[in-house]
Amino acid sequence: MLKQIFTILILLCLFEAAAAQNKDSLIHVLLKDIQSMQVKEDGFFYKGGFPTYRECGGAPHNLQPDNTVFYTAITAFALRNMLPYLGGEDKAIAENIIKQASISYPLYRNKHGYPYYGFWATNDPIMPGTYYFKYLKQVFGQGEDADDTVMILMTDSSSDKDVADLKQQLIDVANLSRQKIIAAYKKYRDIPAYSTYLGSRTVPDFDFGVHCNILYFVLDKKLPFVKQDSATLQLVTEMVRNREYMKAPVYLSPYYVRSSILIYHVVRLMHAFHLPELEAYKQQLIDDAKKEFDACNNVMDKIILSTSLMRLGVYDEHYVPPFTSLDAFEKSNQQQFIFFQARAAYSYPSPFKQIFLHWSYINYYFYCPAYYKTLWLENLVEQQQKPTGAVQH
Repeated sequence: MLKQIFTILILLCLFEAAAAQNKDSLIHVLLKDIQSMQVKEDGFFYKGGFPTYRECGGAPHNLQPDNTVFYTAITAFALRNMLPYLGGEDKAIAENIIKQASISYPLYRNKHGYPYYGFWATNDPIMPGTYYFKYLKQVFGQGEDADDTVMILMTDSSSDKDVADLKQQLIDVANLSRQKIIAAYKKYRDIPAYSTYLGSRTVPDFDFGVHCNILYFVLDKKLPFVKQDSATLQLVTEMVRNREYMKAPVYLSPYYVRSSILIYHVVRLMHAFHLPELEAYKQQLIDDAKKEFDACNNVMDKIILSTSLMRLGVYDEHYVPPFTSLDAFEKSNQQQFIFFQARAAYSYPSPFKQIFLHWSYINYYFYCPAYYKTLWLENLVEQQQKPTGAVQH
C-alpha cells in the first residue's frame, strides 16, 4: 500500500513538473511572438510601437490602422510588472521590448516639452484614416491625457522632475481646481478627484479605469498622498461599494466600458498596493469576477477575469483559460474583444451622456493583437505564482 501511494506521489510530482515546463515553454514562445510584432523601422507605425487598428462602431465601420501610443505603453507596463517572475532569456526579451517601446515616446510628448503625452503623436493628425476627424485637430485639440502619460512615465527612465511636474499638473486640472465636472453622477461632482485630461482648459472628466491607473502611478512613484489622491481613492472605493462597475460600466468608464476590464483595473491596483479601503470589498469583487467569468463568451474577458481572480487569491482550474498553444489562441474569438474605446459623449451632462454614449457612430474601437497576447502571457505568469497549498474559494 505504501509503495502504491509513493508511486502516485512521484507521478503527481512529475505531472506538475511537466505542466510547469510546458507553461515555461509557452511563455517563451509568446514573448518571442510579441517581440516579432514590435515595429522595427519608422513608417506609418513608429519604431518600437505595436500596430493598432481602429474601427467606427457604426456601419460600414471603416477599419483603419492607427498609430496611437496607448497600446505600446500598456504593453510595456504589463511586461515591466512581469519582470520579477521571468528569468534568463525571457527576462532579457521582455526588457528589450520595453526599451524599444520607449524609442517612440518622445514623438507623443507635449509640444512645449512638458511631461504630458497624447494618444497620437504631437505632429500627426488625430484619427488617421477617418474621413473628417483627421482634419479637425484644431477643433478637438491634442488633448494630452493622464492614462497615456502615467503609463509612459512608469515604463521609461523618467526624471524626478518629470514625475513631479506631472503630479502638479494632475492636481491643477483635478475636479474643482479650476472647473467642476458636469459629466458624473451628482453625488460625485463635489469630490476633488483627478481628471482624465491634462489640458488646463479641458472640462474635468472621470473614468474609473483611468483613476485606478493614476493611483497606481502615485503609489508606484512613492509620491506624497495629497487631497486629490485621497479624493480619487474615495471615489473609486464608493464606485466599488455601490457596484457601479457592474451596474453602469459604460457611464463609469467611457474608455474601458466592460465590467471585466474595470474589475481587472481595480484588482491590479489592489494586488500591487495594500489599500484597506478597497480590501473591504475583496469578497464582493471575487463573487462578481466569478459570475462575470461564467457569463461572458469572449476568451479575453475570461483571461483578464482569471488573472484578477488569481490576484485576489482564487486559484481554481475552473477559472483558468484552456489554451495550450499560440495557434489555438489566435483562432479563438479574441479578435472580437475591445479593450479600449473612444466615446465622444464622455463630457456630456446627463441625460445626454447616457444617450450618446450608446450612439455607435461617434464611438471608435481600438484593437492591438500584441497586447491581447500580452494579457494572456500575464495570465500564464500569474498561474506560476500559485502558492503551495493555496485554498480554492
